[in-house]
Amino acid sequence: MRRKPAAAIPVAVLAFVAACLSGDGADAQGKPQELVARLEGPALVAAVKQGGTVILMRHTATERRADETIKFRLEDCATQRNLSEEGRREAEEIGRAFERLGIRISEVQTSPYCRTLETGRLAFGKATPTEVLSVGDSLAMDGKLERAAEVRRLLDTAPPAGTNAVLITHTGNLLYAFGLDSRPEGVAHVFRPTGTGRASYLGRLDPSQWRALSGTDVGAGPAK
Repeated sequence: MRRKPAAAIPVAVLAFVAACLSGDGADAQGKPQELVARLEGPALVAAVKQGGTVILMRHTATERRADETIKFRLEDCATQRNLSEEGRREAEEIGRAFERLGIRISEVQTSPYCRTLETGRLAFGKATPTEVLSVGDSLAMDGKLERAAEVRRLLDTAPPAGTNAVLITHTGNLLYAFGLDSRPEGVAHVFRPTGTGRASYLGRLDPSQWRALSGTDVGAGPAK
């Protein structure tokens, strides 16, 4: 579960990550929040089973690209890059893993893009779209910083006791706003709200790990 080397991330992206983490993510002394995993594997799943976490995940596997000859429209899935058959299978398997593990989900918020909405509905049976989790590549720097701050506020909002909240988003809100790994598609980063404005980062799980740790991995290969 190694993070990608910093050299693989463009300098401009690193600068933006630093700006985001030195904003609302900074402590009273102005030090940026360090997102160091505290748990992994079975221990991380056990923490989620207890409830009280917020899971920030990327949509599951998608088709290679949308038809570039068609003008993009948010309300028309045919103009977007959508989940592949593998992605739909992954989402359904994640949902079965959560059920088998007894993980309760009280709320699922997603980007309004079709691939995130479908991930939420297939995995958890529900999805409430919000622009906060949408693609923000076209936003100016101020807009990206505000978007990152809004996501951090969601991460520090505690779900009802014994349950967990899920936020389904895109690469930008994982990599650009937090410096978190955004691959493979379907990767989930787990936070525990603290009420301080800075949720505690617990760790990450890939789609194949949910399956394996729940005992539902029979016949399923690793996520790509």
